[in-house]
Amino acid sequence: MKLLKLNISGVRGLVGQTITPELVIDFAAAFGTMLPKGTILVGRDSRKSGLMVQEAAISALLSTGHEVTNLGICPTPIIQFLVKQRRAAGAISITAGHNPAEWNALNFINDQGTYLNEFQGSELLDIYHLGRFAHQKLKKSPTLITELNSEEVYFSWLTQRLRTDEIVRARFKVVADPCNGAGAGLVNKFFGFLGCELIAVNNEPSGYFPHDPEPRPRNAGEVASLVRATGASLGFLLNSDVSRVSLVTETGETLSEEYTLPIVAGYYLEKQPGPVVTSLSTSRMIDEVAAKHRVPVLRTRVGQSALVQTMLQEDGTLAGEGSGGLAFRSFQPAFDGFAVMGLVLEAMAVKQKKLSELIRTLPRYHIVKDKIVCPPHRLHSLVAETRKLYPGAEVNYLDGLHVTLKDAWVHIRASSTEPLIRIIAESPSASRAQLEVDKVVAFLNRLLG
Repeated sequence: MKLLKLNISGVRGLVGQTITPELVIDFAAAFGTMLPKGTILVGRDSRKSGLMVQEAAISALLSTGHEVTNLGICPTPIIQFLVKQRRAAGAISITAGHNPAEWNALNFINDQGTYLNEFQGSELLDIYHLGRFAHQKLKKSPTLITELNSEEVYFSWLTQRLRTDEIVRARFKVVADPCNGAGAGLVNKFFGFLGCELIAVNNEPSGYFPHDPEPRPRNAGEVASLVRATGASLGFLLNSDVSRVSLVTETGETLSEEYTLPIVAGYYLEKQPGPVVTSLSTSRMIDEVAAKHRVPVLRTRVGQSALVQTMLQEDGTLAGEGSGGLAFRSFQPAFDGFAVMGLVLEAMAVKQKKLSELIRTLPRYHIVKDKIVCPPHRLHSLVAETRKLYPGAEVNYLDGLHVTLKDAWVHIRASSTEPLIRIIAESPSASRAQLEVDKVVAFLNRLLG
């Protein structure tokens, strides 16, 4: 089964199988054809395949007559920030985010620093499939600039928007695990700006991932052990491009990635009230946080592009989902792990509370997540079949099937990043949530034979 996923914001797959130099060149050429004249930024995470993908993409962009700035290894939120700061025509971030090391992806960013919207994504795919690329007869070679230390201007900008003095005075001790990804090494500079004592693990941008680069409790054991052993204030776990964050309390409790949004929103809405945008798969904890601040919750499809575009269209204050990715309208329209970590520390400093104390203010729900590997051509038909499990129930078809039950909800959807069907259920009862997930998984396994 060849694994290649196309969506409006990019293309991802297994390197050497579906992510090949030829495919990268064609997609990058399509992107260069779509964009007006101007500089295009290219950055990547630390994956071993990153240099190959980066060189192929840069070659294609130069062939379409664009000047290119090579940012090297650079977190996606910094690339997105630099697009607007430099008034670039767009950018490509080469990262598969939470996917394993053998995966890679091209993520396309427009001149507003956001992932492509639905119309831009459709235009890009049309150009790619038609193969009508605007290769230029170049009278002179376009400029290629290699830029180092691009994070300095970003960290300066971000820390000016945080209550940095109060964070510095709190003198936090922080454990961080950037998983040897794009944030490796940069966390030292970031927490240095905030006056924190940093204990970092997996902090070399080597591309060797010691665990899945997905910030979830199952990957947070090393951080939790160090927090307990060193008496740290808290721990942070990052994905490979610093777009997602999960948390570990000062007691060493590894929090579900679902807690990142309500923890940050509970503080952020006090100073920036307004609509919260989230996905159908996100915990109902955020509904109660929003209700406390008397602001609405707008639910949309899973994924950064859908969430951020809805935030911009509906004048939302923040957008985020249960993956640990959050974007803030007053910061930048991008899932930004550095901003998330800064706001968690700011909330603790301003409220003078430990992370465990902030957690206790939240309602406790039990969310269960599972997935089924499925041939790509059967993904959507099998998701539709699960409707038979819930006759008479309230169903939302915006993103797969979202079923509302009396004491639980279930979301069944085709993954936009992998050949998987994702099944998520939540209830005040752990056993109830597990029961719903097990029922769907068993049903899908029967259909798959």
